[in-house]
Amino acid sequence: METEIHERNKTTSLTKRRNALTVRKLVHLVTGLLILFLTFTISRQLLLILIIAGSVFSFATFRHKWLQLVHKTDNKSLGTLFYPLGILLSFLLLGGLPVYYFQTALMVLTLSDPLANLFGRIRAGNILFRIGQDKKSLYGLMAYSLANLFVFAVFLPQALFANVYFVVALLLLAACFELVSWRGSDNLSIPVGLTLFFIFQYTQQPDFLFVSVVLIIVFVGTYLLNSLKLLTRYGSLAAGALGFYLLVVAGWNWLLPVLFFFVSSVIFTLLNPMRKRKNRPSGGRNSWQVMANILWALLSSVLYLATANELFIFFFIASVAAVTADTWASEAGPLFNKRSFSVADWKMHKAGVTGGISLGGTMAALAGAFLVSAGGYYLFFDMWNLPDIGILTLSAFLACFADTFLGAFVEEKLYKSAFFKKLQKPESFTPNDLVNLGGSFTALVFFLLLHFLFL
Repeated sequence: METEIHERNKTTSLTKRRNALTVRKLVHLVTGLLILFLTFTISRQLLLILIIAGSVFSFATFRHKWLQLVHKTDNKSLGTLFYPLGILLSFLLLGGLPVYYFQTALMVLTLSDPLANLFGRIRAGNILFRIGQDKKSLYGLMAYSLANLFVFAVFLPQALFANVYFVVALLLLAACFELVSWRGSDNLSIPVGLTLFFIFQYTQQPDFLFVSVVLIIVFVGTYLLNSLKLLTRYGSLAAGALGFYLLVVAGWNWLLPVLFFFVSSVIFTLLNPMRKRKNRPSGGRNSWQVMANILWALLSSVLYLATANELFIFFFIASVAAVTADTWASEAGPLFNKRSFSVADWKMHKAGVTGGISLGGTMAALAGAFLVSAGGYYLFFDMWNLPDIGILTLSAFLACFADTFLGAFVEEKLYKSAFFKKLQKPESFTPNDLVNLGGSFTALVFFLLLHFLFL
């Protein structure tokens, strides 16, 4: 009897969830079609005011019980918050471009996304999978892509739609923005992702055959990184997105130093005799670890592209050299020394301890800092300048020691804090990530200081 009641309750709950999802998709469909109609009938200024008003209403009523059927399909979904935010950001970012770009992004979200959900409910012969947190399906992806092709044909100019490679790249990106979903975040990633790509296409006019090939390589590489357990699911997605940005948007000069850091780190990690110690995640590095190592380099590249200030090139090289030096010291040190000197208690310990310094690790850090500094400088400036390379190398080398001291005196205390005790999941942000962020940031500080003193 209890089993029957449990199954009945489970069925009822599932039915309610599906009904709520249907209602929410219908609301989004009607809203999107209404906004599309208004793009033809009213001014952009008035439409912006209406979109802002709708966004405020959605956020203000998210917790109201009388609108829960519209807002939530489960307790974790934030889809109805991402939806107006995605439309608003897309409209704002595309303000200076032809309106058909906004209409295309809007209709992919309005028409294609609900169709993906509808066809995804088919069970016979369907294949379910998970790339982000949300479940996706083969039928849903096929319906979504076919609907996108229809949207592109209707709303994009013929000159753009006739470019096969552009359409292929756009279909691949749109699929990526839909698949990589976290608690309904595809309602944000679809319009904003397409918007950024439209801006890139409109301003840069890239080779879309190259873009399509890069996307395919990124998809395959992301899958392999996760399959080989070098990175977690979200870690591999972060690395794939970073690789696409550096190669397609930034360029080879920005990609190669990061690629050298990553490949060499993987090699040293595999060679490290202590790689199976308990504090090493068995599923590979997660997204927070990826970003903790590369955040300052990423921001430096974005700032350079926005300002053309060469200072950000030096920041980029220094930060990549710093994380390379730190990783080489941590991973290569135990290869050459069984014991290390701890700056925490000024005693000798087994190699690999947090805050430990060894001769082998120190030499590896210096080598990594120099190779990235010299190679990165040559890539950007096509020449050797020993004073600049020396300052970059020393900045990265000192940052490695700053990371060591932060690990010795700060990391353990952070692990004991109430905030980090709650974060024990594989994809959680950890004190080690915070230490890595702080350590690599000091490379920028050391560079500015040394540059001021000696140049």
